[in-house]
Amino acid sequence: MLPRTQRVATALWAGIAGGAAAGFVARDVVGLGQPLVALAWLVGAGLPLLGLAGRGTSGDERGQAAVEFVALVLLAALALGALAAFGPRFDGRSFGGFLAFHVACAVKPDCHRGEDLLARAYGRRDAGLVRELAPNLVYEPGERQLPVDWRDCRRVACAEAPDERELDVHVSDAGERATAFTRLVRRGGRTYLQYWLYYPDSKSVWASSDWFWERAWEAARRHGLASSTPEYPGAHRDDWEAYAVRIDHDGRAWVRASSHGHWTGCKESACRNRWAARTGWTRVSRGSHAGHIPLRTELRPLPPGRPPPLVVAPGVPGSRVRRLPQLPGHDLDERTTTGEGLRLVPLETLDAAPYRPRDEGIRPPWQKEAYWDPESDES
Repeated sequence: MLPRTQRVATALWAGIAGGAAAGFVARDVVGLGQPLVALAWLVGAGLPLLGLAGRGTSGDERGQAAVEFVALVLLAALALGALAAFGPRFDGRSFGGFLAFHVACAVKPDCHRGEDLLARAYGRRDAGLVRELAPNLVYEPGERQLPVDWRDCRRVACAEAPDERELDVHVSDAGERATAFTRLVRRGGRTYLQYWLYYPDSKSVWASSDWFWERAWEAARRHGLASSTPEYPGAHRDDWEAYAVRIDHDGRAWVRASSHGHWTGCKESACRNRWAARTGWTRVSRGSHAGHIPLRTELRPLPPGRPPPLVVAPGVPGSRVRRLPQLPGHDLDERTTTGEGLRLVPLETLDAAPYRPRDEGIRPPWQKEAYWDPESDES
């Protein structure tokens, strides 16, 4: 009876310690959010229990093996902690999304149906490239919409998901999958990949201007000065944004995102209509859904012997400026949609005839200049 009790206690200890170690690594080292931290806990707790269930010569040996396994997990946690403290930064949110998607795919029979669509459109090799370079999305706080499939959802209500900063989300509250429509172009020895994102509406905001607009007209209605709230300026139905990848002859990948009719490589005006080095992420602005590559700017050190300026004035020479990636979980505490779980739909094989614009001024991708000329400055 006593050995059996000891085995049960060992199993409980192994599960708790393994789950705690994996959760620590996921949350505090890698920088993942929910539900990936919970998944890490389950995996961390399950592996020692599987070890206990394995074959061995005796229950005591199995228990000892489980304890040794947990010790190894804890040692790995410490090693990863040291790596996080003293080594290069790791894009854990993206990697965690990759793991979560493939764990879920192991139990979902229709998980790879979309990949078959890509393969039929581009061939297996190019389909793998389109999947590999799909963007990870990070949303400005306050943005609730996900990019969705216009054939299934054209209302804001069916595209919204919780605005929780630690959430990696791929399905809206109404069950609609986060979706990107793809296009592949080869021109001049370069390969271009386009990922078009559809949102049911757009509302350009600045410093909570939409909130003040609503409150002002609410007060006007309350005092009998207005019967209804007029449409917010700059708002329109249907919104198409995009993320583009350019692969050069030497294999280097460059990216840019659509923003208010043009393209940009970062949020600053200096990046307008320019390509930036690929980081894997694009940031979605609240309301307008305009994109930019999340980068932070710092000045390069001055050459030896040159005195530093007292004030860094606007227009610092570009050679002195370098831009570094901002990574969710490290620099950005914001909701994400990691690219591995994005549903990808090739536009080349899509029947666009049923599409009807709800705002005549908003054109779908196949009517845009950039769709046909991937170097166009018009988005």
